[in-house]
Amino acid sequence: MKKIFTLLCTAVVLAGFSRANAQSFTVASDTVYYTVSGTTVINVNDNVSPASGPVTLKWNVVSTNFPTDWISAAGMCDNFLCYNLNTLTPSGIVKTSDPYPVSGNHDFHLQFNQGAATSNGTYYVRAKLVNPAAPDSVYATFIVSKTAVGVEQVTRTNEELSLYPNPATNEINLVYGGSADVKTVSIYNIIGKLMSVYRVNGNSANMSLENMPGGIYFVRLADAQGQIVATRKFTKQ
Repeated sequence: MKKIFTLLCTAVVLAGFSRANAQSFTVASDTVYYTVSGTTVINVNDNVSPASGPVTLKWNVVSTNFPTDWISAAGMCDNFLCYNLNTLTPSGIVKTSDPYPVSGNHDFHLQFNQGAATSNGTYYVRAKLVNPAAPDSVYATFIVSKTAVGVEQVTRTNEELSLYPNPATNEINLVYGGSADVKTVSIYNIIGKLMSVYRVNGNSANMSLENMPGGIYFVRLADAQGQIVATRKFTKQ
């Protein structure tokens, strides 16, 4: 009888611990990648999903390496309002959403005016979303690559690109179409820091990852003019 009582008490404690540590909300993706090359205003979408009840979130931009023209051309939006990135940096400026209802996926996104952002490149912005009532938090990172190359070319090259193994341990291999005219392959970490650059010939490349810590990375392929022709994400274990 004593043993049964002990087991019941343990079960109650574990159940309470599980509820206390359950995440009150999630985002659809912790990292969203987007390649642009036009002049229109686009939305780079992520979504908030409450777990068991409505949540009102406090959020702020914690880091970004957007150049000045990108900051002026970008905004971050919750389910209440969009804010220009100029008003969200430095990172201490906190915004409050409307309550996110429990059912479905709900709006949280980066807004980007391609025409107003004059420089090309790959940059990131990272936001922290907090439910003060729980309390718990998640991070949402938006990585945007802007290039003068047409969208059709980028899409075609991405379809021809094969990266393996993924997840990787000590190395990765790339195989891509010869029509892409790839001359350099660059590896960036999750915050946009350049980790390594390889000059390549032909339609394949083998790259060592031995000096890189575990985490999420992305590969950028560029042609002889330095224009991005494809990007791909991978994980190093």
